[in-house]
Amino acid sequence: PRMGRYDEDGKPVEIRGHSASLVVLGTFVLWVGWYGFNPGSALAISNPGYANIASRTAVTTTLSAASGGMVTLVYLYFRHHIYDLIAVCNGILGGLVGITAGCSVVEPWAAIIIGGIAAMIIQGVDFVLNKLQIDDPLQAVHIHGFCGMWGVFVVGIMATEKYVNQVYGTDSRGNYYGLFYGGGGKLPAFPLVGIFSLAGWALCLL
Repeated sequence: PRMGRYDEDGKPVEIRGHSASLVVLGTFVLWVGWYGFNPGSALAISNPGYANIASRTAVTTTLSAASGGMVTLVYLYFRHHIYDLIAVCNGILGGLVGITAGCSVVEPWAAIIIGGIAAMIIQGVDFVLNKLQIDDPLQAVHIHGFCGMWGVFVVGIMATEKYVNQVYGTDSRGNYYGLFYGGGGKLPAFPLVGIFSLAGWALCLL
C-alpha cells in the first residue's frame, strides 16, 4: 500500500486526489466513448434491425451508468452524510462496465438494476480490500474486475429471448436466454465457466 494509506490500527486513511475536475472530465470522456464501444459493436446501422439494436444498446448503456452514479450518491450520503463526487464517478464507470456484456440483450429496466448492483459491488469490494489492507488507488479491481464479472454473469439471468434472437440469431440446439425468463441453466453456465477460467488464468500469472 501507499505510505500513509493505513494508520497504526489498520484503518484506511483517505488520500485525496489532486484534481476532481480532471476526474469528472475523464469520466465523461469515457462515458461518451462507451457509446462507440457498445452501440458501435452493432457494426452497422443501415437497416432497421441494426438500428434497433444500436439504439437499445445506447439506452441501456445510459441507464446503467446513471444508475451506478445515483446509487453511489445516495448510498454514501446515507452512510457518511457526504456527497462524494469521486465515488460517484467510479459508480458511473462501474455501471458502464457492468452493462457492457449484456447491453444489447437486456431490457432498459434491467440495465438500471445492473448498474445499481455494480455500484454496490464497488462499495463491498472496497470494504473487503481495506480490511485486508490491499491498496487500489483507482479502484480498478473493483470496477473492471468485479463489476466486469457481475456484468458477464448477469447476461445469463437477464438476457431476453427476443433480443438474443434479434442480435445473435436462433440456435436449433437450445434456447439460450436468461434464467429470469425461463431460459434454464445453459446461458448462466457459460459466463461462470468464463469467469472462473479467466480468474484462474490471471491468478496463475501473479
